Amino acid sequence: MRKAITVATLAALGLTGTAFAADNLSYSYVELNYLNTELDDLDVEGDGFGVAGSLAFTPNLHGFASYGTQDVDDFDGDVDQIELGIGGNWPVSDKLDVIATVSYVDLELDGPGNFDLDDNGFALGGALRGRVTDVLELRGGIKYMELDELGDDTSLNLGARYYVTPMFALGADVSFSDDVTTWVLGARLDFGK
Repeated sequence: MRKAITVATLAALGLTGTAFAADNLSYSYVELNYLNTELDDLDVEGDGFGVAGSLAFTPNLHGFASYGTQDVDDFDGDVDQIELGIGGNWPVSDKLDVIATVSYVDLELDGPGNFDLDDNGFALGGALRGRVTDVLELRGGIKYMELDELGDDTSLNLGARYYVTPMFALGADVSFSDDVTTWVLGARLDFGK
């Protein structure tokens, strides 16, 4: 009886592999991005480039990584950020997934003179991701980040991908919190469905 309850529980959670990602959603891709960040309180803006990717380990488990570097002209400095994480994805319907993530974040700020700040911490995220049409994917979520030196921040994230071909998409994302707004324009090469 106990074994039957355990198997039923795992199946309900989507951990047995019987629950797959929503149709036409892939968790194996790589992206090249242009980044623009505005620090509202300081009236500072930076821009640069980044690369991001995701790899599906199972139908409901994926790993992800990103690296971004931006020049902040107003401070004559730069910002580098690395994020490594793991996520779970569960279908709500054949076109919509719920996603939960946990990640490690490393941030390095270099400024004029001897200003140098290396900080790290973790992030937790939750999102909905789905296909509105065969070529349009939308995503919306929330992310909480806690860094050792800079403290915590919660941001809302919205994104869209337009699939020019089944493997190639153009995209735009915005992430905003009380103090920081980041815009991302990019291209995705999808290795999944």
